[in-house]
Order: sequence, then C-alpha cells, then structure tokens
Amino acid sequence: MAKKFTEEEYRKIVEIADKYFVQKKLVVAPVIIKYIYDDLFSDKTVENEKVRGLSQELSLIAFPKSRDWAHDQFVEKEKKYYWKSKKTDKNGLFKTIIEHTVGYPTDSYYINANPAAFTESEIREWGYNPDMFDREEVE
Repeated sequence: MAKKFTEEEYRKIVEIADKYFVQKKLVVAPVIIKYIYDDLFSDKTVENEKVRGLSQELSLIAFPKSRDWAHDQFVEKEKKYYWKSKKTDKNGLFKTIIEHTVGYPTDSYYINANPAAFTESEIREWGYNPDMFDREEVE
C-alpha cells in the first residue's frame, strides 16, 4: 500500500512540478523528482521520511497526464466537519458554517440553520480561520 499525502502536500508537489515544467521544460522523471525533493526538503513542507522512496508516486503526481489518477491513489481523503464558532454573539448565538445557495460556505447565526459539512481546506479557501471554530466530524 502506497503512503498517502495530505491535500496540502499534493498541492505543493504540483506547484513545484509546474514551476519546473514551465521554467525549464523538464520532462525527465528523475530530474523533476530531484527538484521536488530539493524544494520539499528546503522549506520542510513535507516530512523527509514520508518522501523517501516515493519517486514513483511523486512522478505520477508531477506529470499532468497522470495527476488526477495519482490524486485518487496517493492523497488522503479529507474529512468533512460541521463548523460552529467558539464564541457567541451578543445574543448568545453561535455562528455556524452553512452552505450558501450557490454551494460555497457562508456563516449564519440562525438558530435552525442546517450546518453543512466542509473540509478544512474548503473553509480556508473561503477565508475562514478554522481555529476560530469547533468542529464535529461527519461520519
């Protein structure tokens, strides 16, 4: 069983690979893997132990043609949570993250608002700080 990367690690690998494909027009797997290793280790984004021996996985993530397949195989599926603010407003209500009618997260103080389940990445993407919310895992 292959080791799994987090979504954040996957995005970093893709970002590094794309940077070198655009700048250097690299298409040789060992060369792009060396650059990915160097960049990942230089800023400590990914643990050294996790990346050691993962050349095949990194190659498949790095190359655009195999990227979607590699994402399904080597990236941990993010857990979804219900999000409720840690603090109350002046009326004692907790802000809850709900799904807006067009599909993105929005916050609400409505007492009967049905919370929607979102991953931490989705919450961050829409500008919320996950540390300001309590979360309950969706099963």
